[in-house]
Amino acid sequence: MIKEQIKVLIVEDNVNDAQLIEYNINKIVENPTIISVNTYNDFLDSLESFDPDIVISDYKMNGFNGMDVLRYTKIHSKVSNFIFITGTIYDEELAAETILSGATGYILKKHMRILHTKLLPYIEKALENRRVSKLPPGHEEMFDSMKAFIKSAERDNKAHIESYNQIKNALEKIKSLNNNA
Repeated sequence: MIKEQIKVLIVEDNVNDAQLIEYNINKIVENPTIISVNTYNDFLDSLESFDPDIVISDYKMNGFNGMDVLRYTKIHSKVSNFIFITGTIYDEELAAETILSGATGYILKKHMRILHTKLLPYIEKALENRRVSKLPPGHEEMFDSMKAFIKSAERDNKAHIESYNQIKNALEKIKSLNNNA
């Protein structure tokens, strides 16, 4: 069970489905903070005031759809984890469009019985993204710079080791020639 705090925003117009999603999140996260909304205006308010780590949305809802929610989320928030849990996406092209539009993934509602197992990797990814995004401004570039430096040092180190081994082999050959002479 995940003990780290996570904030989840559920956008779902079916109260029973929203409760099932919450129930499944509670199976894998000890104390999640969950807000569930069923209108687009409530979604807009919650996205701004709640600042979730992950957004879970149905695709087809009364008066709006999940693509509206996804597009707004991608433009107006730093949320990088967006999951569709829907009964609508049976069309492979539509599923591909959601991923190409920025959704992290989608889960069919027919899998509600095992939803917690399907959600677990997405929640773990959201927590990891939050840890990385907590770096102070400018530190991400510094972190990337340090990773590049380490890779460069590893390459240089390999080259030095190869040179050392070549010199060592040459010295051993010279030594064996001297011993044979």
